[in-house]
Amino acid sequence: MHLARAAIALSCALLAACACSEQGTKPTPVEPRSSLRVPLPDGWRAAQFTGGLQVGPSGRVVLQLESTTRPFPDAEAFLKAIETEGAEIQEKELVDTFLGVRYSVTSHGETRDAFLGVRQTGPRTIWCSTTGSARKEEVEAAMTVCRSLSWEG
Repeated sequence: MHLARAAIALSCALLAACACSEQGTKPTPVEPRSSLRVPLPDGWRAAQFTGGLQVGPSGRVVLQLESTTRPFPDAEAFLKAIETEGAEIQEKELVDTFLGVRYSVTSHGETRDAFLGVRQTGPRTIWCSTTGSARKEEVEAAMTVCRSLSWEG
């Protein structure tokens, strides 16, 4: 439980540090649009919540997606924010419209993998973060979901 709280706190801190670093720019959440395409692994489901989607195997949420009109973050600031929070970067992927980081976080002697990413697609910037209940193999699947997001319309 402590590990899950630590991962959620880290994700929230990273979102805040990276998303709001523009000179006084405040994020503007927007409701998900039906034209956002979210390719899900077999057996996964998506449920809408205010400002985004919760995704995971039936009965569990392992990935949260937040659709915004925020600008795409600076890659260097994004990575620095993750490292500043004490996470150890395991893998990073940086391309024009996708920035994803798989990292490990340790809390109370327990270490687990997590993922934080951003995908620019159409007029939206989609922030993706795993939850504390994501298993190691689900973190990889979450990264693939975020990388594969597309906008139609």
